[in-house]
Amino acid sequence: MAHADRVAVKVLVTRSEPGASRTAARLESRGAAPILAPLLSISFVEDITFDPAQKHALLFTSPNAVRAWLSDRSETDLPAFCVGDATAREAEAAGFSKVRSAGGDVADLVALCEARLVPGRHRLLYLRGEHVSTDLAAALRARGFAVDETVIYTAAAAEQLHEAAAEVIRQRELAVALFHSQRAAIAFTALVEEADLSDYLNTVIAVAISEAAAEGLVAADWAAVKVAEAPTELDMLNRIGFAH
Repeated sequence: MAHADRVAVKVLVTRSEPGASRTAARLESRGAAPILAPLLSISFVEDITFDPAQKHALLFTSPNAVRAWLSDRSETDLPAFCVGDATAREAEAAGFSKVRSAGGDVADLVALCEARLVPGRHRLLYLRGEHVSTDLAAALRARGFAVDETVIYTAAAAEQLHEAAAEVIRQRELAVALFHSQRAAIAFTALVEEADLSDYLNTVIAVAISEAAAEGLVAADWAAVKVAEAPTELDMLNRIGFAH
């Protein structure tokens, strides 16, 4: 059957903007039909306190943190250590010239800091969201690093499921749901239960960016819960055959 004649697979995108629109474009380029239903609304903190004399490297664990930093600060001359390639690309686009990517998760970022920085010589500033699933600062302090941490953005969960999402679930038209964070997964679980739609998920495949994100879902509700082999969107899409 020709590609144009295929029925587009409907895929729920739950991540916040602007990432949701980028994911949607990526899905459309692969012939899927994205349903945008961001479950988290990002707000940046104003008046970020920063003493350049005390900080030698910045730590970012999400693109949102990079955008939050640049919404209030202009310093891009410090080294930026990023958890993964998507965050590193955001930092480079923002003007950071000394960017290093751990290419993975928080454990990989800890390993990168150990390989590139010296405890006692380098002081770190961890710029993060209000909620984190893994304590990066504690892991680095345990290895002798001096780490300050500052919350520079918040992510408020949606109060109800987007109607477009509820409708495709209710009509059993949804094939796949993508979860880029544990908080989005937790929010979705609560909202579908509140809407009495949990029983309609047994034909849907959930794809989580990490084991931590998958823990926010009720596995028994789904046809399957798949976890990306590496914490990247391309690996998420690979789990459902949409990587290329």
